[in-house]
Amino acid sequence: MFARAMRQRRLSPTMLRLVAAVFVLQLLSSAAAIFFLRTQMLDVVRADREDQVIDVRDDLLAAFYSGGRGALADFIRDQRGSVADPGVFVTLAGGGAPTLTSNIDFVPAITPGPRPQAVLVRRGDSATEQDALVLASTLPDGARLTVGLMGASERRFNLAFAAAIGLTIAVAVALALVSALVLGLAISSRTHEIAKAAEELAAGNFGMRLAEGQSGDGFDHLRLQMNQMAERIASLVAELGAVSGALAHDLRSPVTRLSAAIDTALARVDEPGAVEALQAARADADGLRAMLETALEISRLEGGAVQDRRVQLDLAAVAADMVELYEPLAEQSGVTLALDLSPAWIMADRELISRALANAIDNALKYGGDAITVRTHAAEGEALLEVADNGPGIAPEDRPRVVERFVRLDNARTRPGGGLGLSMVNAVARLHRGRLELGEAHGGGLAVTLHLPA
Repeated sequence: MFARAMRQRRLSPTMLRLVAAVFVLQLLSSAAAIFFLRTQMLDVVRADREDQVIDVRDDLLAAFYSGGRGALADFIRDQRGSVADPGVFVTLAGGGAPTLTSNIDFVPAITPGPRPQAVLVRRGDSATEQDALVLASTLPDGARLTVGLMGASERRFNLAFAAAIGLTIAVAVALALVSALVLGLAISSRTHEIAKAAEELAAGNFGMRLAEGQSGDGFDHLRLQMNQMAERIASLVAELGAVSGALAHDLRSPVTRLSAAIDTALARVDEPGAVEALQAARADADGLRAMLETALEISRLEGGAVQDRRVQLDLAAVAADMVELYEPLAEQSGVTLALDLSPAWIMADRELISRALANAIDNALKYGGDAITVRTHAAEGEALLEVADNGPGIAPEDRPRVVERFVRLDNARTRPGGGLGLSMVNAVARLHRGRLELGEAHGGGLAVTLHLPA
């Protein structure tokens, strides 16, 4: 039972694809959110740096307007105030005075404007150009004041972000995978629950009902429809049982009266020919009654209108009892009835399994050869009950037909029977969630095998 439960909880290929899709979508959404956050933070950092460049420019202009070109030169040369930031560089050129620089060796010429511009600059002994934000302004005396800020802050941010992004992605991947698996298992569990209910309905348990939830989702709607379907099927099966019961009563009474009339006639007639005819009629009446009862029983089995009497039993024990019962008849018919039994435990209705085995043995006695072997064994989660004979067998193309009701092959029409024996065996197998297999026996003949869940 535990192994079966674990098999039911395993994700099917479809569910695995769903889990993979959910995982990928969650991963992509997490990556999109992370990079959107990075872009927003970079915009904030860039805006702060631009404001810092503008603030430095404003400080320098304030020094110029308060003390002229000399005060501005002293402010730059002495690196006062905001110019003291090592990331800030300044150049003052033109206006009839020597060029003055601070923290910079080369700045490309840029057009004066209201906002800083991104350029490449070279600083100190480094031959490598670096990113910078630069703002140029023209002073009233014609000089050009250039203020800039190196890109170290943005680089530091990128390094810090790169260090954090690895951990963030790892956490996002783990959370996406866990949530996808949880979602997949939840959906798989709920679908298996509904599939189990459908299996119970197929097995004839029309009293099965699913617990109805209150979430109002598609699964709750499906549960409601399944319950309504089960109620409708139960109602139809009950009506079928009532019709079958009435039919059985209506047909049994005339057949019983016919048998009684034949018995009365037999008691009053002495002429040998008439006695022989009446005896044949009595045999036909008995056969008709047996055929009627068997057909009704198959209808009840296939309709699920049979009380659940399943118990744990060993097929080997059932087979041994049935073979012991049939040994006198087999000996009288000149047929050897052998056993090859291994334990094979199942949950089953002992009476129905016995009837199915009896029908299979009857079929072998009528149409098989002079040797019949009954075998039981367990294999790959199944219990197998086999009746094999050494007769002519059944052609592969005819095997699907012989399990249908009232179907008799041409070579069997001269022998008594109604074509219901293997139909009964098939109905019993299906009622127990198993299957009937017709194959070729070892050495020729027919092998009738019931595959039942162990």
